[in-house]
Amino acid sequence: MFNLQGGELIIIALLALVVLGPEKLPEAMRHVGRLYRQLRSVRDTFQREFKQALDEPMRDLRKATSGSADTLRQAARSMVEPAARSDESTPTSEPAPTAEPAAPESPKGTNTEEAPESLDQGADSERP
Repeated sequence: MFNLQGGELIIIALLALVVLGPEKLPEAMRHVGRLYRQLRSVRDTFQREFKQALDEPMRDLRKATSGSADTLRQAARSMVEPAARSDESTPTSEPAPTAEPAAPESPKGTNTEEAPESLDQGADSERP
């Protein structure tokens, strides 16, 4: 709870011995022990009541959603299964698409490689 280690506890015990003295130290330790036990009891009671307070609404929520979830699952299955059956029964008559589109044919007598060069030369001649 306080994340104290052995060395720290020894230092606290020695300080308590010096401050309280050997006569009052045993009674003080009993008092600290009772206080610690009461704190643990309060913590445990709080945790238990908190869990009980949340369990009831959670149970109601689970009941409400479990019926809805089952209904949704059944609806999804009914939509998927007929589609799968119809896909299996009808053969595909469409041709498979080709990986590369066909290149457009160029008219006779023109070279497509020379055309971009002539355009570049014309663009340079127009500049001042």
